[in-house]
Amino acid sequence: MVRKLAVTQRPEPLGNGVGVNATPVGWQASLRVGCLLLLVALLGFGPGAQADPSPSTPATPGAMAVSTASVQGRATSALGEAVESAMPPDMQRILARGKLTVAVLGQDNAPFFVEQEGQLTGLDIQLARSLAEQLGVTLEITRLATTFDQVVDMVYGQRADLAISKISRTLKRAQRVRFSRPYLRMRQGLLVNRLQLAEQVQGRSMVETIRDLRGKVGVIKGSSYVGFLKQKFPQATIVEYPAWEAIVDAVVQGDILAAYRDELEIKKVVRTQPDAALQLQTIALTDTQDSLAVVLPWSSTHLLAVVDQALETLTTPYTVDTVLDEYAHYWDLHSPQQP
Repeated sequence: MVRKLAVTQRPEPLGNGVGVNATPVGWQASLRVGCLLLLVALLGFGPGAQADPSPSTPATPGAMAVSTASVQGRATSALGEAVESAMPPDMQRILARGKLTVAVLGQDNAPFFVEQEGQLTGLDIQLARSLAEQLGVTLEITRLATTFDQVVDMVYGQRADLAISKISRTLKRAQRVRFSRPYLRMRQGLLVNRLQLAEQVQGRSMVETIRDLRGKVGVIKGSSYVGFLKQKFPQATIVEYPAWEAIVDAVVQGDILAAYRDELEIKKVVRTQPDAALQLQTIALTDTQDSLAVVLPWSSTHLLAVVDQALETLTTPYTVDTVLDEYAHYWDLHSPQQP
């Protein structure tokens, strides 16, 4: 009588000491079959492949080399197309075009964007160029917008890939577009006519007077400060101007009580117009913040991640004082000449 012995195959240990039972048909075999089928598809072989019309003709080594190179070329091209089509749509559009389109306000605003001798320079332009360089594409700047809100509208309508144009992050804008992490945080500030402010104090403290600010306050038309002013000083009368310079002149002349903007612009006035500063008082609001960020279309989720990562690589975070110091030469160029 012959006794049948059951033979159990010992599991082969992997690199981490875990055993796997070796079976005739397992996931390893399935993987090999799958890889073989993929190779056949890429090389153009299969049931529909055409036979050589002249099988009697002997193949030469040179012909075989050309045929092999052709097959390898088709396989490489197919793999390249597969990788490109796997890119996120928002990135694929930019890379296929070979160009990054950035929206910037049409009016200069030193030190963020200003045209000198036919060339755009400034903090925002520097950021845009750095981003395009890291993406490996060229940079195109469009300056069709005449207000900050129009800059945001261009991005929302996808007439630009993004905007870097001293744009403040606000909840109202965030309902339509995406914002990157801030690249500069500032406090909000007031530039006040000293004489008119003294008339409003009337025995009250300065803090009380500012909290209950009344009178005409100038802001740039189509800027985030129109909304900021409504929230912060509901008793004030909003007066919109097309340009910041016109607002400062109105405060100096006493046409309005104050100008409302970020602390960088307030400090710029003190640096560039020392004589006018004698008639003005600067006030920084410590309980406020104005964060500048890159604006992107709401659908550009992957591009947003790329922009955020690029901003993280900045060697030193920007502050109001570092920006004022780094771009101090702009104040010399734009300061009014003394008679």
